[in-house]
Amino acid sequence: MPKLFNHRIYVVIIAIVIILAISFLVRHYTSTREIHAYVGPLDIEVGVPVSFADSTTGADHWLWEFGNGDTSPEQRAQYIFSETGKYQIRLTVNGELEKRFIVNVRPTKKDDDLQLIKIIAPQSALQGEFIIFRGEGTSKEWRWEFGETGKVDAHEKTAIYQYNEPGSYEIALRTEETKYPIIHTIEIIPQYMDNDSTDVATIIGNDIKEKLQAIVDQKPFNTNYNYVMSTYLCNNPNTLVIINNSKKNDFYSYCQGLKIIGRKRTIIEKVLIDIEESQSCINKLIVIQTDIN
Repeated sequence: MPKLFNHRIYVVIIAIVIILAISFLVRHYTSTREIHAYVGPLDIEVGVPVSFADSTTGADHWLWEFGNGDTSPEQRAQYIFSETGKYQIRLTVNGELEKRFIVNVRPTKKDDDLQLIKIIAPQSALQGEFIIFRGEGTSKEWRWEFGETGKVDAHEKTAIYQYNEPGSYEIALRTEETKYPIIHTIEIIPQYMDNDSTDVATIIGNDIKEKLQAIVDQKPFNTNYNYVMSTYLCNNPNTLVIINNSKKNDFYSYCQGLKIIGRKRTIIEKVLIDIEESQSCINKLIVIQTDIN
């Protein structure tokens, strides 16, 4: 009888040890599933370093991706962005856990103060064509008069306008930083005139339009999304998308939205692209779309 009693005690002790060991392993495994990392400051001027560090339990491999093609395998260090813009920093720990941070890189105040307001727009366009007008410089207010309606037509830094009648128009841009309006002249060519030239921007816009419509139509999301990302956006998911000249999203969120609203009926009417002269990647998409409930 005593031997049987002792045997039972041993069994109970062993069971308790096993339960405690399993509990410890579960807690340890669970604790390593959450990334403990820091990136800051998240709003900086060009040339100011961003500090990044990770203290995730059990981590022994790090990959920091800075949203512009640069990477770092360091656990903690600093990084300096050389150009303005919004960047998504992605940290991958041990090859499987991910965490993302958004950093806004602003121009230096000195550069802002010296930068003149300019109009970036074509010298000519077709009647009925959607035209991008981009203000260059820093101002809180933007007032565009495109010369056709006799009134202020837009209040965004980047505006889209479509001329109904051909002719020569004087565009006036007023801001709080300028004493007199900035003037730009554009020639609107009648639709019936021969114009066989198809520029590269139009070809790219039509290609992106096709891929966005494919996402709406519930075709393979990754195939179409990754094509646009790698072909035109330099794999930057934060590329700005302006929808119908009013709403804004980053490219990734916009495409996810198209995937969801695909259950309704959305028509991608036109895609316009915006590329800075000093860059080779598209930094802005302007999408004209119609949503049918």
